[in-house]
Amino acid sequence: MNIMYVSDENFAEITGVSLLSLLETNKHMGEIHVFIVEDQISKENKERLVQTAQAYNQQLDFIPMPENEKLLEITPPTSRWKRNVFVRLFLGVLFSKYPEVEKVLYFDGDILITDSLEELWNTDITNHLGAACLECMSNFHKWAIGAKKTDNYINTGMLLMNVVEWRKQNIQDKLIRRIYERKGKVEYPDQDIFNSTISNQFILVSPRYNLTALAYDFTYEEMRIYRKPQFGYSKQEWEAAVASPAVVHFNTSFLSIRPWFEGSKHPYAELWWEYHAHSLWKDTPLRKMKDFEKHERVVKIYHALPSWLAIRMVGFMHSYVKPVICLLK
Repeated sequence: MNIMYVSDENFAEITGVSLLSLLETNKHMGEIHVFIVEDQISKENKERLVQTAQAYNQQLDFIPMPENEKLLEITPPTSRWKRNVFVRLFLGVLFSKYPEVEKVLYFDGDILITDSLEELWNTDITNHLGAACLECMSNFHKWAIGAKKTDNYINTGMLLMNVVEWRKQNIQDKLIRRIYERKGKVEYPDQDIFNSTISNQFILVSPRYNLTALAYDFTYEEMRIYRKPQFGYSKQEWEAAVASPAVVHFNTSFLSIRPWFEGSKHPYAELWWEYHAHSLWKDTPLRKMKDFEKHERVVKIYHALPSWLAIRMVGFMHSYVKPVICLLK
């Protein structure tokens, strides 16, 4: 099983906890080859990451981060996003020295593995670019990024990727052309580029393989009002995933705090803390969230409003106002 992460120094600790959870819950999978595309990770943290893999007799290799600006010949605006956010576009470049890698399972570092990945890894993607989970997103957002309302919108925090097809179809160049067409104007940089170009070439898998903060901040009905998707997972499928996730994705949410920050009440924060306590970063204290007081005020205001009004207000902001602001930048 080939695993890929992308990390800089700030996220090395968080990626290390994710890696530990992956190796612990998948000891039955035999050989696991971990690749970390590294963006100036310190020598100390590199050694810790390698030692984490070695403790399970697994191999870990670092891949230098491609120079995005040279490959793109432009510097797309990424606002709050890290400069390494576009790395997944260059799959062929990343694995040019590893011709034996035919498929790779990519994870964001802010992910906790809570169950076996065997079924996901064995998904047949022979004639596809890969496999992914749907993200709940409105038709207006799709229009704003140049996608059709009937197109899938996937979350790129977990991607099972077919490296062979990626090279064969020259996907890298297709995605770069799309960035030029959009003039870098995207709300979710690489995710919006993926979803306006190649999302329909991914097989859709159970949401239990990429369960985001939406699942724990909102009920199924609230989520559909908030994000206004045309289609998505059924209530039964979604609630089954919430009850038994394999991949918990601690992505940002205005209602919750990620577990490496003080004050997190995420249902899987305690499990993250347990892995952290057994990691080589165990002596590193929890971080203090920037703008914590502002976050608490927003949450307080949200819960003070009638629920029917609050969910529709934030839904309007997310589904219509944010895409328009992005287009006007």
